Amino acid sequence: MFLFKKIETVNDIKIAALVYSGGTDAAREKFIADALNPECTFFRFTHKEAEALSNSIAPDVIFIFSEAGRSRDKQFSLCQMLRSKGDERIIIFVANKRSDIGDSPLITSKGFDNYLVFGNDKSQIHDTIQWAILNRRRRNKFSLQFDDNPDKFYTVDGKGKVYDLNEGAANGSSYSPKEIVNNGISASELETLRCFEKVIQPLICENNVNKEFSNTIEEGEAVAQIRTKIHNVPTIGLVATVVKTDITKAMYSNTMNILINSVTLLSHRDNYTASHSARVFYYCSYIAEYMKPSEKRNFFRDLYLASILHDIGKIGVRDSVLLKPGKLEQVEFDYLATHPVKGYDLLQNYIFLKGAGELVRAHHERPDGNGYPDRLTEEKTPLGAYIISVADSFDAMTSSRPYRTAMDYDDAVREIRNNLGHQYHYAIGKAFLEIITPALVNKVLSNSQKPLSEISEEILGSLLNTEVQSNDDL
Repeated sequence: MFLFKKIETVNDIKIAALVYSGGTDAAREKFIADALNPECTFFRFTHKEAEALSNSIAPDVIFIFSEAGRSRDKQFSLCQMLRSKGDERIIIFVANKRSDIGDSPLITSKGFDNYLVFGNDKSQIHDTIQWAILNRRRRNKFSLQFDDNPDKFYTVDGKGKVYDLNEGAANGSSYSPKEIVNNGISASELETLRCFEKVIQPLICENNVNKEFSNTIEEGEAVAQIRTKIHNVPTIGLVATVVKTDITKAMYSNTMNILINSVTLLSHRDNYTASHSARVFYYCSYIAEYMKPSEKRNFFRDLYLASILHDIGKIGVRDSVLLKPGKLEQVEFDYLATHPVKGYDLLQNYIFLKGAGELVRAHHERPDGNGYPDRLTEEKTPLGAYIISVADSFDAMTSSRPYRTAMDYDDAVREIRNNLGHQYHYAIGKAFLEIITPALVNKVLSNSQKPLSEISEEILGSLLNTEVQSNDDL
């Protein structure tokens, strides 16, 4: 790879290489020198010497001169050869007259950054070289516009390094635009561009020119739609125009409406499910608030959503088993025990519910490894699943069912205490026993009288705020 120094303006050019096919031309050299920095040093090379141009000279710009009345093929081949070796320096084609050049796109397609015509005045030469600098900086760099906002504009290279951006684009990071560019900050390090490496970068190739792509990504609590279109701009190269739209609220709300409606419909078959799901959510939220087991917002999001949806897999369970008034036969129990997997499979279809799905799958696992469906031991089971487990069990024990009456409060508490470390995670079960009181049970019963859809909206409202709300806000 050739050494490439960052050149911002014509005045940054300190070393220039002049490449001739035939003899040197003092007049054309002066015509270029007058437009450059007076301190610029010039080196002269034949085409053959230029083919072996090394980093020891390290010119900032290479001027390749045409030969009067001769084909441009030799100059074009030299430029293409240098580019094929990874030369990222500024290369300018110098012609005797405009007709020697042909189309501007032809020149850039051969790897040149711009062209000069002998006889241009000093200001034209200066501007031409400045455009060459800009074109080199942009070539094989990708222009990115985010949030459908022209005030958030970036130029990045193929590895995601930011080359240009404006003030609006730097918002949300801890850097100024100048610091981002000068320090070689990667696009993936910036808040708005975290998806570049995984989602956008693989799309930027010749095969995708004029194609449009849409992806949905998750960034922490947020869900965004990324629409990317690839263009081929002759003077720049490949350009990716990207629109990133925050669809978090709509995605969460629409998805939860569908799922909560499903749980509500399930309650028309089994009127226990909806109110039970609401109570489990409230117990889980009190346990989590008391223990504060994780500062990660995803923990609370996954727990809250999984707790209210933990039985959604029962949609796929036959009424003859789900509503059986007596004790289940072993084969029936095994069939009912598939509901965590059914729930997991359903939630995996939604990007922001994948974590919740893991808790739904594991909420009947036990620390002693005797749970279901995967017989996971304590170290392999998500902590949130154990929170749901103790809340689910306590509410099930203290609720009446067609085949049995509700267990007394004290008996249910004793059952939890006697099974700590076996059926229930010791620390979580202990925390539950420290907070549970008849008054709290009554509070949960009162709160759970609200429609499940209203509780779901409260959960989403708390999760979409910048901070996790306290239980009094849920």
